[in-house]
Amino acid sequence: MAAPAFLAAKESNELDMNLSRAPVLVVDDEVTIGQSRTIERFLARTLGLMGDSEVEASLVDCITEHCRDVKDAQMKKGFSFFTRDKTEEEKATAREEWFSEDMPTMLGKIEKVLQQTSGATGYAVGKQTSYADAVIFSLLGDGMGADDNTSSLKAAEKCEQLTAIVNRISTDERVSKWLQNRPVTKF
Repeated sequence: MAAPAFLAAKESNELDMNLSRAPVLVVDDEVTIGQSRTIERFLARTLGLMGDSEVEASLVDCITEHCRDVKDAQMKKGFSFFTRDKTEEEKATAREEWFSEDMPTMLGKIEKVLQQTSGATGYAVGKQTSYADAVIFSLLGDGMGADDNTSSLKAAEKCEQLTAIVNRISTDERVSKWLQNRPVTKF
């Protein structure tokens, strides 16, 4: 798939800070930041979503890395659209295994972490919205499409804190508005 804007950005060296890949974030028309997780953390710090202290910031970071571990394990399971070395039947079996066994196990471990880091129901760290809450919402409530969202939420059904975070974020008026009005993209 050709993307003229991407090719133009690559050829004009706009993507150099991310090794000629997207995404990049240009700050104040001066500094370009590469790497998606780095961009996420920069925005989280800038927007006050990393907790009230360095310790809380480290806990937020810890939880977001646990969520990335879940996503990485899901990709390794090999049932995504991008998997080419499995039949559709093998992908269906791997998907069923992931959502019924593997993901619930991993989410149960994250739930145990949240029992130590949360200061209130529906918050990953302390008693205020953090980057960790947003990442948990993305993992479970706004993932790869309606079927995967339903399956992810079912995988988390025994995880009260994870479910409470997803419910709180999804009912936020600003998030609801964004979900209804955001651009439709392939990814």
